[in-house]
Amino acid sequence: MSDAQPRRPMARTSQTETITDNLPTANTENCDADPSLDDPLDRRIAAILEGLGGRTAIAARRLGARHAEAPGATLRLRAEAMLPAASLAKRPIAVEVLRRADMGQFSLAERLDTAREPRVGGGGVLDYLDPGARLTLGDLCTLMIIVSDNTAANFLLDLVGMGEVNETLSRLNLTHTRLARHFMDWTARAAHHDNETSADDMLTLLGLIQGHALPGSKRLLEMLSAQQLAADLVGWLPAEARLAHKDAALTDVSHDAGILTGPGGACVYCILTAEQTDIPAARVAIGQTLRLLGDHWRLGETRPTA
Repeated sequence: MSDAQPRRPMARTSQTETITDNLPTANTENCDADPSLDDPLDRRIAAILEGLGGRTAIAARRLGARHAEAPGATLRLRAEAMLPAASLAKRPIAVEVLRRADMGQFSLAERLDTAREPRVGGGGVLDYLDPGARLTLGDLCTLMIIVSDNTAANFLLDLVGMGEVNETLSRLNLTHTRLARHFMDWTARAAHHDNETSADDMLTLLGLIQGHALPGSKRLLEMLSAQQLAADLVGWLPAEARLAHKDAALTDVSHDAGILTGPGGACVYCILTAEQTDIPAARVAIGQTLRLLGDHWRLGETRPTA
């Protein structure tokens, strides 16, 4: 993508001074060691992921105050490993868009001209609309999340600035997630300039969103709940389960990260698979892992009434 493409002017004048005004600080204590795999759930999921080959990682945590310190409420396997983020990198962009809107620098209702944005393909709907269509900032953010629109993502990334997204990630103490290229920029990826993340970072970010600790969390949760892709993963879950999630894919990558909710509670999770030679098998492994998390933590069970 050419740096010479004209972009909408950005409100940057007070950015350095105000970047932490509406950000919490992520708690990353006890995030420095992989599980011992003593727990049956750990062993079963490790067997599923390691059977894929390549590089895999997972972090998951059962939500709820009564589970916070309970044995087996957290699962981590290679959770600090940095892997290609693929479309999971779109979530930090959405966080930055919503944060800046909360600060009054942008309006989610403003209609924007995307006609000069290169249509890069690879997923989404913006490429198929009239280039003169003026969608709202909120609509573009929604397209980026629910149909993983790459053209919308690139437009928004340039709007808020890659450096600002990375600065916000740093302020949130998400030190294993960095954006280094636009979406569908294969030249940059071949030169080893890639967007990267870790299962731990995505889990922490999801926890902040689920806990409404970030500006625009409610809106972002609605987007994640309206995900139009990844029906194959939903098919692994019982009918009463609900996912608020974002998946990601490259030719050798398949990820999913989100919030799994049922009558018996909820969990946040991030499952990463990279350097894969069989993407369908990786998708099956992710679906199996989601089902195991829900079954093991009894998220599908209705709680008895008092």
